[in-house]
Amino acid sequence: MSGKIRLLKDDSGFTLVELMVVILLTAIAVISIYRGYTAFSQAADAQQQIMEMQQNLRIGMSRLVADLRRAGINEEDGDVAGFVVGNTISVEFSMDLGSENGPTVFGTDGLDNDDDGEIDEDDESMIGDGDITDNGEQIKYFLTPSTLDNTTNDLIRSVWAGGSTAAFVSQTLITNVEALNFVYWDAGTVGPPAVDPDTLDAPLSESDLKVVDRVDVTLVVRTSNEDYRYINTETYRNLENEEVWPAPNPHPNDNFRRRAFSMKVQIRNNI
Repeated sequence: MSGKIRLLKDDSGFTLVELMVVILLTAIAVISIYRGYTAFSQAADAQQQIMEMQQNLRIGMSRLVADLRRAGINEEDGDVAGFVVGNTISVEFSMDLGSENGPTVFGTDGLDNDDDGEIDEDDESMIGDGDITDNGEQIKYFLTPSTLDNTTNDLIRSVWAGGSTAAFVSQTLITNVEALNFVYWDAGTVGPPAVDPDTLDAPLSESDLKVVDRVDVTLVVRTSNEDYRYINTETYRNLENEEVWPAPNPHPNDNFRRRAFSMKVQIRNNI
């Protein structure tokens, strides 16, 4: 045996087939991970959009209903407040909440509002002063085309700023609104015209406005973004089963998610 040391080497490597299999399995794993991430991201985005839409719906409806329940609040034996305008897509109403300094400021108008011989009593601003020209005593609700998206609307709350020459001050309550619908009742006998594109703005008569004691309100809102995995084929109706959106089409047939919510609101209205 010679003194030389023989080194053993393994010169065999990966075959082309083995490399291709590894690359294929890696690609499948990467694609699966990507698809899983994409599906999760889309689901999370859709859920966020739905939560935002539902929150807008709750905010808009709760504020509108709270105001409607004050329509027609009057000084004792008074008849100055009530519905001013009522149609299927907008409403304006008034209430006599107190003195000219507002319902939270007691007895500062210098008047004997309850006719008991005492001026500026603490309870006087809580019963009204016989007019509806004080701050916040007239309110309008209507839709206006959105400044961000001309295919949807903003829900506008417009409030009287006070005084005989004061203007209404408007604020946007919620965005992405597609329908606002009102139905008016006097023990179930007074209602608006049928929900038809040609008569949507037809107002109730003055005599009907005076006897309204219940209003059914419906709001339809939508998500900000489309979800292309979803097709909307819903038809949105009010409590009277009348179509409120999208008239005159049977359904939107697009990729936006929507929610509709309706409430019956009992009000005091004795104009």
